[in-house]
Amino acid sequence: MQFKPITAITVLLLVVASLSVAGCINMTSPSPSPSPSPTPTATPTIAPPIDYSSVLTGSVESGNYIVTRPFTKSTNERGNDVYKGVGRNATLSGSKDVTLVFELTGTKAEAKQVYDQIVATKIKEGYTPDASITISRNHEAFWVGTSGSNWVYCAYGYGPEVPSWTVLQQSN
Repeated sequence: MQFKPITAITVLLLVVASLSVAGCINMTSPSPSPSPSPTPTATPTIAPPIDYSSVLTGSVESGNYIVTRPFTKSTNERGNDVYKGVGRNATLSGSKDVTLVFELTGTKAEAKQVYDQIVATKIKEGYTPDASITISRNHEAFWVGTSGSNWVYCAYGYGPEVPSWTVLQQSN
């Protein structure tokens, strides 16, 4: 609830009048003026958490993907929002489903740190860098690794799908 200035003055006058009638304030003899009561402040409204699932699903679909499992939101061990969905390339007949994971981070430095951790983990799992793949998207950095017939793509950058530093993983 938010008070307007006139409402706050009216409330203050009612409080002074009530205290005077109750004998707490002597209005006839000089005394120090009562300190004004703090004006009640509005209770902050807490915005509901934003869910970008449908935004990411729409963005992926507009990027020549057929979404076979729409994005869902969860929170990981780092406390970051993570969106996971599955889709396949609409321009290649017979394309297989790939898993797409977007992790939203608070800063560029955190996004880089998460990206570095993912790449290091994939290398430990036996993935080797594949420099033959080039990406046309505007990312701060990207890495592609293969292990047998498996591949993983990892990148980080700002948006454009959501207003956040984001780490993206794609894998089969």
